[in-house]
Amino acid sequence: MSSIEKAIERLEKSKAEKRSADRSAVEVEPEKMAPEAAPSETVAASQPVEETMVSPAEQETTQEAIKESSEEAKRISLDYEALSSNGFIVPHSGNKQLSEEYRIIKRPLIRNALGKGAAPITHGNLVSIASSLPSEGKTFTAMNLALSIATELDTTVLLIDGDVLKYSLSRLLGIENEPGLIDLLSNKECNVSDVIIHTQIPRLKLIAAGHRSEKSTELLASKEMERLLDELSNRYSDRIIIFDSSPILATSEAAVLNQHMGQILLVVEAGETPVDAIKDSLSRLDQEKAIGLVLNKSREDKGSNYYGTYY
Repeated sequence: MSSIEKAIERLEKSKAEKRSADRSAVEVEPEKMAPEAAPSETVAASQPVEETMVSPAEQETTQEAIKESSEEAKRISLDYEALSSNGFIVPHSGNKQLSEEYRIIKRPLIRNALGKGAAPITHGNLVSIASSLPSEGKTFTAMNLALSIATELDTTVLLIDGDVLKYSLSRLLGIENEPGLIDLLSNKECNVSDVIIHTQIPRLKLIAAGHRSEKSTELLASKEMERLLDELSNRYSDRIIIFDSSPILATSEAAVLNQHMGQILLVVEAGETPVDAIKDSLSRLDQEKAIGLVLNKSREDKGSNYYGTYY
């Protein structure tokens, strides 16, 4: 039985015991009680009510459990075998070197997200994984980073497909037909709890790109997007929200999305991404944000500082 079911059962049991105790108090016949015994008998009859009263804190916990239960209605099971065969660091994948590299990458991200970095960062728990050009490995990086953060003991991660043109992450996970980010922005009746997808990894949640729209750029630049990101950042302050962004030089959506982020990781394909493309991408980013570079598809060991350095 899950903790949610136990909380609900405890509340129902308490209510049942209260009703039973109330009936017991009513059934006591006053004329059969000795006058001097009446006070103690009355206390004894009402004692169970005091012991089984549900405190406000317990009621709040139960309400949260019910809320979480409704959110857990949408769930997928990640295909560990398929993901592992494509290089993703799923549990027990055995790729210790890659796992260690992502531990190094995630550490400064987590510090900044939780306000433990050198300086406070607005919306520090909103992280964009971007690239200059297509096929440089941003979706690979976003997924592996989310999987790595999900192994933390006190941090959860929400991975969102922000590439609303290509749907790379959604297609990878088989959720391309699910409502998601675009639906949250275009449908006022759609709530975050309606689109969150749970996985078998307790600390990893997903949101798909959503249904396609010709106004995707406008939606990402809208006030509704600002409201949504404020909600995600503040409501889930202990959660790191990772966006798999569009390529910076290939779409206008990337620039709009990245301006809302607190942290940006720019993925660079080793030996392929032109230096001019990297410089161009960096020039389009707000230099006040925490920006990092990740070298992808490298066959050389650059050492731990290479992967974790911010500038």
